[in-house]
Parts: sequence; C-alpha cells; structure tokens
Amino acid sequence: MKKVLFVLIAILVSLSVNAQNVSGKCYRGFADLGYTIGLGDYEMGRVEINTSHGYQFNPYIYLGAGLGFHFMPEYKTPGMSIALDERESSVEIPFFANFRANFTKTKVSPFVDAKVGSYITNGSGLYASVSAGCRIATTPKQGVNISVGYTYAKYEFQTFDRFTSTSNMNYTRAGRVLDTEGLTIKVGYEF
Repeated sequence: MKKVLFVLIAILVSLSVNAQNVSGKCYRGFADLGYTIGLGDYEMGRVEINTSHGYQFNPYIYLGAGLGFHFMPEYKTPGMSIALDERESSVEIPFFANFRANFTKTKVSPFVDAKVGSYITNGSGLYASVSAGCRIATTPKQGVNISVGYTYAKYEFQTFDRFTSTSNMNYTRAGRVLDTEGLTIKVGYEF
C-alpha cells in the first residue's frame, strides 16, 4: 500500500513540474468539440464545434474571438398532434468574444471560460456559454482541455399562429425567437 501511495504522489508531483503553462504575451488558439444536452422547455441536444483565436496576456488571462458550427436537430413540440413550436434541422453559426482564466501554471490547471456573442444564421439571436474545466499541458504552449458548462441561446422557431378557417384544421405559423438552455460537455485542444 505504501508503494502505491508513493507512486501516486510521485506522479502527481511530476505532473505539476513538467510541461507547465508558462507562455504569455503571445497568440493562442483553441478548438473545441462538444455536445449540449438540452434542458428546460426545449430539450434539443446538439453537437458543437468552436474555434477561438486571440491573445494570451500572461499564463492566466486570455481574450479572443471565435466562430462555431452548431448542428441542430429537427424539433417539434412533443405530445401534440399540431406542434406548438417546430424548427427544421440546421447548422447555426455563432460569432463570439471569448474570455478565459487559468488558475495555476502547473501541468494540470483548472480554468473558467466564457463566450458571449450572437448567431449570424437562421434568424437566431444571443449565444452565451460559461464553463469550468481542466487544462492538461502537453507542451508549454499546447494542451488538452476538458470542461463542463451551461449554454444559453436564442433560436428562431416556427410557432403555431392561428387557424385559417372554422371549418377545417388549416393553420398558419409565424417565426418567433425563443430561449433555450443546456448542459455542455467539451473536449478541446489549445495551440
């Protein structure tokens, strides 16, 4: 048991000594692949690919801008013969500002990340994402990131508007931007 404990301590110490994030005052890029589990009224799961590029001011603070591709599935209000809200599957593209803070300069470092912007496609609106995670350095200027967070977005839906006749079930729909939210899990690489 003592040998196992010693080996674990030696590994943890070596993780904090080798490949530290000591870079600062330089360009930094991020690429993330994630999945958002829909929560609330509109439980739409979606795959997200985001990239952000900007400036690393010191080993702790990063500020940049980015672009994403969010693959949205088809949605219809469940349990209704005439869906109240619906939307076709689409690719939503957000443009956002990105702030990130690393808490340590060790090989394994906790971080927080915030993205705020707007979708530039399909009549959608605000995009905001806040996450916390762990950076695992592979070299002093590169690393793998794993995070969990909360995403808030406004998407345009086609909403039931009104029946067009009293004698049949014909109806019209109107576009309406609605709030959605989700729990996001991401894996990324920084360079």
